[in-house]
Amino acid sequence: MEWQWLIARASGFTAYVLVTLAVVFGLLLSQRWQSRRVWPRIINDQLHQYTTLLAGVFTAIHGISVWIDPFTSFTLKEVLVPGVSHYRPIFMAFGIVSAYLGLAVVITGWLRPKIGYPWWRRLHYLTFVVWLFATLHGLGNGSDTRTTWAIAIYGVSIAAVVGLTITRLLRPAGRPRVAPRTGWATLAAVLALGVAGFAALGPLRPGWNTVANSGHGSGGRVSVPAETVSLTAPYSATFTGTVTEQGPNAQGVATLVFHLQLQGGPYDAMTLELQGQGLSGGGVTLTGSSVSFGTTSDPTMFRGTLVQLNGGNFEAVVRGSSGTYTLIGQISLVGQTGVQGILQVESGAARGGFGQGGGDDGGFGQGGESGN
Repeated sequence: MEWQWLIARASGFTAYVLVTLAVVFGLLLSQRWQSRRVWPRIINDQLHQYTTLLAGVFTAIHGISVWIDPFTSFTLKEVLVPGVSHYRPIFMAFGIVSAYLGLAVVITGWLRPKIGYPWWRRLHYLTFVVWLFATLHGLGNGSDTRTTWAIAIYGVSIAAVVGLTITRLLRPAGRPRVAPRTGWATLAAVLALGVAGFAALGPLRPGWNTVANSGHGSGGRVSVPAETVSLTAPYSATFTGTVTEQGPNAQGVATLVFHLQLQGGPYDAMTLELQGQGLSGGGVTLTGSSVSFGTTSDPTMFRGTLVQLNGGNFEAVVRGSSGTYTLIGQISLVGQTGVQGILQVESGAARGGFGQGGGDDGGFGQGGESGN
């Protein structure tokens, strides 16, 4: 799993949470939900400005890490110009436009003494567009959208922003002469339901990658047969194969290579490499891994690393032409060099684990023995 992709995912969600907090603090300010003794207004205002600036910083980190990710290999034009991306162009455009509008909001804040409060206030409403476009970008573009924790983040964010917005429109604090803006409140509720419906019927359903890419492939700059775009998950397969040991090298690191032949799915080849220090009682302490997954003619259609290993149970994340997939398997040794087991293929990224370079005692034994 490339470090650029990990940073892109982490910074993207961090930026989104910060944008949400900035909007929430702004709405709290407008409603004057402060206590001079417990939570003074100046603290709210400082938090609003601070979270806005932090959101800009993490947005920049997100954009840079996506740009340098070797899997997607975006050009600078694709990162900066909406609609030209080879990967999910519509939802990449939402993210790019959101970033530009966010920058405009920050600049208008600095220019407020020169442009005056009325114009600043009008332009500040762009914050809602920034947040909405960021939400659509994350839902439609993110590889983690279908995970439980990501759904929770989006759900809480939408509920908080829309709930506070409707409250502000129906009960504007400090402005008794202003009538409730029922029409705008209704529009906010409809937009929230629309976003939820879009998520349920689109990104949260299998096969979303094909729809979102509009015939542009999966985003990987690799040559892959067209039939892989139609891959649907989850599905199960069984496998048999062999294991060989390489090394140890001068640093004492040995490599176990598992060559697996799969039955019961669209792909029939998988290679699993484990690098680690040998243990005196058998097995290895894992220090690195690599996984390739595909067909006999092209066994590297999908590539990735292990994220969990516990005895004969493993979990890996691979990326390729039809998106990101999690491989969950059970493997056992047969004799000295044979292996067999089962494999479950699921859409989306793994739920956790130690990742590349992590350590896990136990693993697969050397010389045909299974270590625990």
